[in-house]
Amino acid sequence: MRNRIHTVALSVLSVILLLTGMAFARTKNINVLYPATVGKTLKLKPGNYKIEVVNSPKVPAVQFYNHEGKLVGEAPVKLVNKSQKNDQTLIDYSTLASNNHVITEISPGGWKEDLLFSRPASSRMSSKD
Repeated sequence: MRNRIHTVALSVLSVILLLTGMAFARTKNINVLYPATVGKTLKLKPGNYKIEVVNSPKVPAVQFYNHEGKLVGEAPVKLVNKSQKNDQTLIDYSTLASNNHVITEISPGGWKEDLLFSRPASSRMSSKD
């Protein structure tokens, strides 16, 4: 009987923690204008995506979902807090020498955070002096 009470209590606690974690997930719809790379490997086609910030203590990430709600991919992100909310959603692109676009930052409208993405290794400049 005692084990059963512990099992029920643990199950209830697990459900509460799961729902609490889902409440902290933040979502926003964005429009990607160009074929682009996010992070080191995620490739996105032009179109509308729902982004969801998964705020893990180890490595926060952004998940990208297509218009059907299907997960397209995930990229690690650096969250930068701001003092004021973003007026509108802005996506910053960089263009590589190969003429490929890379999403380096997303500023979601209504949020007090900017999302910074690392660039692919091939896009980093190196100098050999």
